[in-house]
Amino acid sequence: MKRRTSLGAVAVILLLAGCAIGKPIPQATTYVIEPPPPIPAASRRAETLRMGKVRVAPSFADRALVVRVDEVRYAADFYNSLIAPPGDMLGAVMADWLNDAGPFATVTQPGTRTPAAFVLEATVTKLYGDFRPGRTPSAIMEIQFSLVDLSGISPTVRLEQTIGRSVPLSESTPEALVQGYGRALAEMLSELSLALTR
Repeated sequence: MKRRTSLGAVAVILLLAGCAIGKPIPQATTYVIEPPPPIPAASRRAETLRMGKVRVAPSFADRALVVRVDEVRYAADFYNSLIAPPGDMLGAVMADWLNDAGPFATVTQPGTRTPAAFVLEATVTKLYGDFRPGRTPSAIMEIQFSLVDLSGISPTVRLEQTIGRSVPLSESTPEALVQGYGRALAEMLSELSLALTR
């Protein structure tokens, strides 16, 4: 009896394995947000700016790409994700972009201990693709920025600004969405750079 049960179990396993043969296994794809390079500022301030740790709203803090599918539903695409947590990735990308753009002499990466006169705090409140039926697909991004002056006796907030973008996409695909994020981020940082010169 035991032998028959064992043979039956082996037959079921082989049958299931045979059904899986020939079916492609979904492959996960990872992406990096890369904004177009900036036009460097004509002049730079003498101070150093440190990029603070970028926080992301819980709904968008995971690596999986998030899309809005109707008025109340959002979906996470676990087969298409960012290569690193969005807060870490955006912090590094923003520091690099602002360092190339100005207006500060130097912009250091989040977590560095280099002395700096200012720190830029950022909170990402929106980060998703708007793929609702009947609408042009769009990359949605919104970030709250705070520039904190560390040069005085106590830290002082010098600038608070929320900047958002909705960038139209040519198609509703993960590739188009991540490219849209890059364009949105470049536009937002360009606006921020102008505010930092005032």
